[in-house]
Amino acid sequence: MSSFTAEELKILQEEYRLSITTKPSLLSVYTEDLLDEQMLHNYLVYIKEQTKSANIMVASSLFVKRYSFAVLIALYAMSALSKKVDFSIKNVAIESEEERDTLWQPFFKLNNVSIEDASDRNRIKWRNDILTQIFANHIDVLFSLINKKCKLSMAIMWENLYIYIKWMYEKLLSDSQYNHLHETITDDYIYLLQEGPSSLFGSHDHNPFSKFAKSKHNNQSTYKRTTCCFSYLVGDQRNFCKICPIVHDRKKA
Repeated sequence: MSSFTAEELKILQEEYRLSITTKPSLLSVYTEDLLDEQMLHNYLVYIKEQTKSANIMVASSLFVKRYSFAVLIALYAMSALSKKVDFSIKNVAIESEEERDTLWQPFFKLNNVSIEDASDRNRIKWRNDILTQIFANHIDVLFSLINKKCKLSMAIMWENLYIYIKWMYEKLLSDSQYNHLHETITDDYIYLLQEGPSSLFGSHDHNPFSKFAKSKHNNQSTYKRTTCCFSYLVGDQRNFCKICPIVHDRKKA
């Protein structure tokens, strides 16, 4: 077992919202507690009220967007640091600093911070173990419960997450400090979003990211969503996001 260096922790905290402290708030919670349907419902109601979302389904989509940063912590550790964090549901906590934060931008704390270094002999198996823990055993479980309780479509949730993953990997690949890891990062990126088998992702008959990666808009300078995330139903301003399919369709019309 090893740990993060001070510089690695700095990047995870500043860029991927890792927290090493507990922040008392109604919106701070252990992810494991959200597997209780009533707890999940109550929590999403808090988010709805905090962010002035139109309804609980809109709040659910916002929750998925924010929770995507927890996933990025684990993926950054894997691809950029060759380290495996414990991303089991019981090990992640959502930490909200300010109840007055109407944008609701939480941090994420790992209760057990022990790290497992990559296996030089079998990195493929090591990577599959990480992705299975992140997606099949954690994200798919959480998304399925949100879908059941709030009727938010699985496609919206997976595309919300896809956009953040795409953003992170493309940022890493364009950053010269990671040039020495370019091959590894590219391989992880393609495997995760296109080539990885459905078994890594839980209750799916295909890789749930692949249809977004294969979208005709994927390689354009600005990705266009195929689903709507309902950001125009959050807050007082009610603005459409820049990659909204509704706005794109209106421009075409």
